Amino acid sequence: MSDQKIQNVLCHQKKHSNMSENTLDLKPSTDEIDLIDLLAIFFKNKVKIFFITIFFVIVSALICYKLPEKWTSKAIITYIDDNQLQPFELLSYKLKLFDISLNFDQKNLLSLFIQLFNSNILKEKYLVNTSYFQKLIKDHPENRNQFMLDIIKNIHIEYSKSNKENDFKGYVFYTLSYSADTAKDAQNLLNGYINYISAIFDEKLNNKITNKINIKKSVLSFIIDNKGMSINDDVNLPMAKLQLEKLQSIKLSDIKIIPFEYLQKPNEPVKKDSPQSAFIILLSGMAGLMVSMFYVLCFMF
Repeated sequence: MSDQKIQNVLCHQKKHSNMSENTLDLKPSTDEIDLIDLLAIFFKNKVKIFFITIFFVIVSALICYKLPEKWTSKAIITYIDDNQLQPFELLSYKLKLFDISLNFDQKNLLSLFIQLFNSNILKEKYLVNTSYFQKLIKDHPENRNQFMLDIIKNIHIEYSKSNKENDFKGYVFYTLSYSADTAKDAQNLLNGYINYISAIFDEKLNNKITNKINIKKSVLSFIIDNKGMSINDDVNLPMAKLQLEKLQSIKLSDIKIIPFEYLQKPNEPVKKDSPQSAFIILLSGMAGLMVSMFYVLCFMF
């Protein structure tokens, strides 16, 4: 092989070798930014990210501060026991001697109380005289009706067997709750309303018993005063007089019927229902952080 041909072969091999080396040294091109580059960008713009995040946190904190708070006080009641019912049973037994029946038991007494407690009319009558309601309408008397409706909605009754999450399926009780702007107001309002309904219950029950007794007294008085016109003969007059005397000696004021027993008295709540300030501020801070990072990336490219 001539020297010229040898040199051409060597030159071709060298060129091919250089091309192979260049090919091996090439790296695949990419437009993606790796994690280190991102961190470097965020670190470089940390001041912007910090102030945008803080701005979101401050705004959410101000909103939470302006939002009205809601605190809920709860009480749990159930049937009275046999010992508490004894005075009422004794009265019922006495009145049966005069053919006056009182069809009340623990279940009926509690049902009547719940019926009264759940009355929107009684809720309004109670609320309108409270200092809490007067304070609400002091600056905005034109919104009186709306304030009243909003407060009435915050009075709730929950029956134990209606709550699917209740772990005490075998027990019968009612949870009474009342919500207000402060924990103390919620407790005072619930306690005051329970006492208010208890007084109305006592009055209604006494009036019902009194009416039955008065009807019997009227019949006995008619027999005594109109003996000549009475169907009964004079032999029954002494008995009528004795019954009337006995009925007049019964004092209902001595009978105090409590329609329920507390399992939990109205408590002062330690945790507010709304707004959940810490949760809202945390979410706002996370949102501010994401927005600030997106803002930085958008202006970088």
